[in-house]
Parts: sequence; structure tokens; C-alpha cells
Amino acid sequence: MQLSLTARLNLFRESLSLAWDSVRANRTRSALTILGVVVGVAVVVIVAALLQGAQAFVVNSTAGFAPDVLRIEKASFQDFGADGQAFVEAQAKRPDLFVEDLEYLADRLGDEIEFGAQGAAVLPARRGAKTLVGVSIQGVTPNITDLSNIKIAYGRGLASTDDTYRRNVCIIGQDLVDELFPTTGAIGEDIQLGQIRYQVIGVAEARGSSFGSSQDGFVQIPLGTFTRVFGARSRSLAILAKAKDTEKLSLADVEERVRVAIRIRRKTVGTDKEDDFSFVTAKSVQAFSASLTGIVGTIVYPLTAISLFVGGIVVMNMMLSSVTERTREIGIRLAVGARRRDILIQFLIETTTLTVIGGVIGVMFAAGIIWLLAWATKLPLSLPIWAVMAAIGVSCAVGIVFGVVPARQAAALDPIEALRSE
Repeated sequence: MQLSLTARLNLFRESLSLAWDSVRANRTRSALTILGVVVGVAVVVIVAALLQGAQAFVVNSTAGFAPDVLRIEKASFQDFGADGQAFVEAQAKRPDLFVEDLEYLADRLGDEIEFGAQGAAVLPARRGAKTLVGVSIQGVTPNITDLSNIKIAYGRGLASTDDTYRRNVCIIGQDLVDELFPTTGAIGEDIQLGQIRYQVIGVAEARGSSFGSSQDGFVQIPLGTFTRVFGARSRSLAILAKAKDTEKLSLADVEERVRVAIRIRRKTVGTDKEDDFSFVTAKSVQAFSASLTGIVGTIVYPLTAISLFVGGIVVMNMMLSSVTERTREIGIRLAVGARRRDILIQFLIETTTLTVIGGVIGVMFAAGIIWLLAWATKLPLSLPIWAVMAAIGVSCAVGIVFGVVPARQAAALDPIEALRSE
């Protein structure tokens, strides 16, 4: 006999009510069952958030320049994938990039492409009795604000005359303002970098921290001053390039023209020699970080799935125990007219109810952990919506898959034998 839609809904409501009553009546067992699912779901969601946040962190931190800027380096790690040894060898063997290379590119392609450069060193910064160690010193061209994500908050930026006359002036990050000028203004004051004094002419906009590391502990000085202090050929520069008219010249066009120009300068154009330099763009960094997190994900996600599998085993064991304890109840239901299918549905609903509750609590628990990690590490973490949906879906699947065995066992009980049990 076919049941009407209303009858089916009433039957479902009754089964759901019985399942909920059973959950409430056996709170300790239900709590332990839910706990297994909570742990499994929370682990999956947290791992998904960490991988997503790590990718965002790499993109935000490494691609420290505008999205339409090409960065030319001696060697970039992303060119070598996971082969760290090849990267180290490239750093040792490839020719450095110097101011002469910057001038050559500007002379050859300067009509259509704007070029800049950046050198890097580390020195202590002093003012009075206060000393900061490990401060990042950046030697930059005056157009660095057009080619990077560092902007001036107040004061002025570096001028071409500062670079030409190699003046001892600097732009400082917010960390140096907080540490060296806590009560006074920084503009016009002096700080000592190594053994040389520099006048502060500008303060950069604060960029905050990423993964517990501040992005505001730096000093920028003119590139001409940088080469005077550290030597014109003491270290390789990073050269930045940007089309003056991005509608006429795409980033790919800029890359190709710069590649040809450098190969001409190094007399490798027309040969089968590989490039002995690297290109980095915001998109290439994003693609590289996505491939890395994808590789990590293919390894980590199956491992996290084990926790969900263990949670499913806990659910099945608990429900098998529940069938044994409620044998007489099942016998009575069968004796008064319940069909075996009704018993099967009841236990499946009960198992699914437990796992869905566990899934929801697991997502809430994961959200709290993610918030704490984001607060503590400053990593750009958020709760992935897809991971939440997947976690709820998986918890439902766990309830159905691992609830089938105890539900079938309950439905297969003989009513007479079940009534005789105590």
C-alpha cells in the first residue's frame, strides 16, 4: 500500500522525534559520538583555512609590487619548483644585476617602459640610546612608490636629486616611528644606520603584520646612496619594469621586450641558452603558491579524512551498542505494527542527527580556532565557505554510511526474540 505525502511526512516527523528523544535519553553516549565527528570536521575545516590563508599570505607578502609590474631578479625560487638545490646553484652561478643593467634597459626601452630598481641590506638603526637590530635597508630609485605597494603616509618621497647627489636621506616604516620617535615627530630628525646618519624625510603607510612578522620595519634610502655605502657591485639588484601605457603594452609584452634586451646585452640572443635571470609577477607568484598549496592539499586532505573515518567508526560502535541496549524497545515497536523499514529509517535518522550536530559544532569550534590563529599570527585566515558546506555534507554522509550497519541489524531483529530480551 502506497502512503500519501502527508503520511510520509508524519512518519518522518515521528522518526525524527524518536531519534531526538533517544539522543536526549543517552546523553553521555551521544556526547561521545558527537565528539568523534566534531574533531574530524574541525580538523578538515582548519586545514582548509590554513592552506587558503598560506596562499593569500604568500601572494600578499612576496608580490610586494603592483599587479602590472614585472620584477627581474638574478634567480627566483618559483622558477625551480621544489628544487632548492638548483635555486642555490643559480644564485651562485648567474650574473648579478647592477645599476649598469638598469641604465641599459632604460636607454633601450625607456620610451615605452618605466624602470626602477631595489637593493637590499640589513643594518642596525640607532637614535639616541635606542638601537634596533636587523632593520631592512632598501636602496631604491625615486619612482619606487609607482612600482611597489609602499606608499608615503606623510612627509615626502625620494626625489631624483636625492639619488643623483647621493644624499643621506631616508623613508622609514611605522615600526621605526613607534620605536625611535614614540613622543616626537620623525620628519626632519636624524637616525643612524650603521655608521652613517640620515635625515628622515618621509614615513611610509603602515602595512601591518603577516604571520607574526611585521612589514613595517624597513628604511628606504636613494639607490645612489646605497651603492656608495655598500658598493656599486657588491650585491645584485632587483629591477622593476612597468609599461607607461598599459593599454598599448601588456605585461606579457613588457616581459618579452625586457627578455630580448637582456639577452642582447649578455650576448645570448639567438642561442639555445636558457635565460640566466628570472621574471616575477604578482600572477606568477599566485600561480606558484597555488601549485604548492595544491600539492600540500593532496597530501594533507587524505590524512585529515582519517579523522573523519575514525569518527565514523565511533558512530557505528555507539549505535551498535544502542541496538543491543534497545532490543526490547525494537521488539515492542515491531510487535505493534512497525515495519522493518520504519526501524531502519529511525536508526538512520538518529545516526545522521548525531553526526549533523557534530558537524555544526565542529564548524563552530574550527571558526573559533581560526579566529585565534588569525589574531595571533596576523595570517589572513578566514572560514572557507566551501569547507563549511563540505564538512556538513560529509558529516551527513558519515551518519548514513556508518549508520547502515547498526540500522540494518536493528531492523533484522526477530520480534519474538526481541520481546524476550531483558
